[in-house]
Amino acid sequence: MVSWQTRTAALLGRMTIRQSLRRDFSVAGMRARIKAMERFFPGLPDDIQIDLVPSLQHCDGEWLTPLDGPTERVILHLPGGAFMTRFEQAERLLLARLCRAANARGRLAFYRLAPEFPYPAGLDDCLEAYRQLLELGVAPQHLFVSGMSAGGCLALAMLLAARDQGLPMPAGAVLMSPAADLTDASESGSRIRNAASDAVLSMERGDDIRAMYLGGKTELVDHPYVSPVYGDFAGFPPLFFQVGGDEILLDDSRRCAESARSAGVAAELEVWDRMPHGWQALSFAPESGRAIARLADFIRERCP
Repeated sequence: MVSWQTRTAALLGRMTIRQSLRRDFSVAGMRARIKAMERFFPGLPDDIQIDLVPSLQHCDGEWLTPLDGPTERVILHLPGGAFMTRFEQAERLLLARLCRAANARGRLAFYRLAPEFPYPAGLDDCLEAYRQLLELGVAPQHLFVSGMSAGGCLALAMLLAARDQGLPMPAGAVLMSPAADLTDASESGSRIRNAASDAVLSMERGDDIRAMYLGGKTELVDHPYVSPVYGDFAGFPPLFFQVGGDEILLDDSRRCAESARSAGVAAELEVWDRMPHGWQALSFAPESGRAIARLADFIRERCP
């Protein structure tokens, strides 16, 4: 049984974000709508300390630290938002709740957005945030990467780039509905099967989003750093995927998990029935709390 809180959020998502994606596309309009929706999200709990130091070169970064019980674990979180916008307050609260559940500190990287800063600017910012944590002395075995939607895509791309550059891998990664295939090439699968049931996302503006993110260089769309589903996951740390069963991005998680396993990487996939895209960030919904508890379990198991 889906809670009334989640059903209500799914309806609002269908009436706002999904409709915006289906109508005449405006980045400014989408950002304004999201800013208005963020008024309904609560602020950070009093037991979470926020710090802006040290900064990142090209984008904002925040430290979130529970005042009671953090360990050496650190979570680097990359927010979603179709590479062009973001729910800043919702993702901040999501990371705070995950840190509290996992007894960890959180590092939130607000990477640069398209179309003002097309690929690879956002990926470069994520790599800088990862390198910075290593330079600050965070041990790889205590470091986790987290990402939602577009942030999940960047998390996987960042791991590919970090491995290719010889950087040590983190202890694990948690991926919430990663948008891991920007080609949208499949004529079957979840992008078609779930086109009507997805309460948040729509395929109708895929070409616009790709063109903005890539700065018009759409020939890069199947590069593994853009669409990680086409990458080789050999050498990756353990991965944990969560995705809603009604999402158009369902197969992105399935295909990535299968590719990881084929490369000898431990990959766990949870498909949550009838959950809308990004339900983990719905702090008022019981399913969100249960999902975050599962993510925290994975983190603590990989770093006792």
